[in-house]
Amino acid sequence: MAVVSSSPESVIRHALASTGLERSFDAVFSAEDDEHGKPHPGAYLRAAAALGASPDECVVIEDSLNGVLAGVSARMTVVAVPEAADRCDPRYAIATLVLESLKDLDTSVFGAYVSGGSRDARRGSVR
Repeated sequence: MAVVSSSPESVIRHALASTGLERSFDAVFSAEDDEHGKPHPGAYLRAAAALGASPDECVVIEDSLNGVLAGVSARMTVVAVPEAADRCDPRYAIATLVLESLKDLDTSVFGAYVSGGSRDARRGSVR
C-alpha cells in the first residue's frame, strides 16, 4: 500500500506517525516530488510501479476531485469519499464507487472492481 498525497511529505509523515499508521504503508509519494501534481496521474503511476503493480490492480481511495481525476486517468479503480459539501458534485460520478464515509468501505468488494471486466459494468455508488 502507498500514500499518494498533494500534501508535503513532512505533513504526510507526521500524520502517519501521529495515527500509528507509518508502518502500514510501503511507500509515500508527495506532490512536492511531482512535476505536475494531481490531477495528473504521474504520482499514482509512480506508486504503482514502486509497488510492482499494474494500474488495473490498484485501488485509489480519494476525497478530492483532483485525486479522483488522477486515479481515473491512471486507469485505476477509484473509490471517492468526498466531503459532505462536495458529495452532490456530479463530477464525482467518474469514480468507480462513491461512498459517504470510509465507514462504508468494504474491502471485500475490491476484487470485483480490479483487473478485468468493463469499467462501465463495474461502476457503482453507495449513498
